[in-house]
Amino acid sequence: MEASLIFRAKVVWVTGASGGLGAEVVRMFAEAGAAVVATSQGETGLGLLQERLAIPDDRWLGFAADLTDARAAQAVVDAALARFGHMDILAAIAGGWRGGVTVAETDPTTLDWLLRVNLRTAFNACRAVLPSMTAQGWGRIITIGARGAVGGQARGGAYSASKAALLALTQSLAAETRQAGVTANTLLISTIDTPANRAAMPAADHSRWVTPEQIAATLRFLCSDEAGAISGAAIPVFGRA
Repeated sequence: MEASLIFRAKVVWVTGASGGLGAEVVRMFAEAGAAVVATSQGETGLGLLQERLAIPDDRWLGFAADLTDARAAQAVVDAALARFGHMDILAAIAGGWRGGVTVAETDPTTLDWLLRVNLRTAFNACRAVLPSMTAQGWGRIITIGARGAVGGQARGGAYSASKAALLALTQSLAAETRQAGVTANTLLISTIDTPANRAAMPAADHSRWVTPEQIAATLRFLCSDEAGAISGAAIPVFGRA
């Protein structure tokens, strides 16, 4: 198979697909020949993404889904299996950030929100894809963590805690699927160079941030056959930040 089409026979689910990182991951997989299942909170952005990337309808399934609801995550997988017959890769990118204050100043509702969007969405998506992946004896799960998950972050304790929980979930999945041909790994990300982050931090040195393309390239390798021996890893992708 041509190197440029290494995922031609694969079906990939990208959560948070219309965001800055998600859109780049969708582009990478589509250019590598995969069929893409793309979900986000709203359908409008997904339609524009498909149009911009010129992904044909026969390799595209996109719809809005609230993945904090386990039933919604299962509905995505059921629709993908009905459409494509299998589910091979999950890129669990959906998430969010809130912070800027100390733990003592953090409202408990902030922690609740972060656990929902960073942990529960990934938990529900992983839980939904695992039966089909283990049944076929091949699967790749990638979750998007953060540097704070392993080192903590001042004025970001709730966010770091949610990402640490995500890392523990991913490593547990790796232990559970060790004999099943499925791998599960986490990318530990620093600040991503996206338009939204540039607008939020205009005075920062953007050249030090990691780019979506760099993250997608790492994710691409972890989803390949060559990376089949890597599971349970927490891989730093920090750029120069």
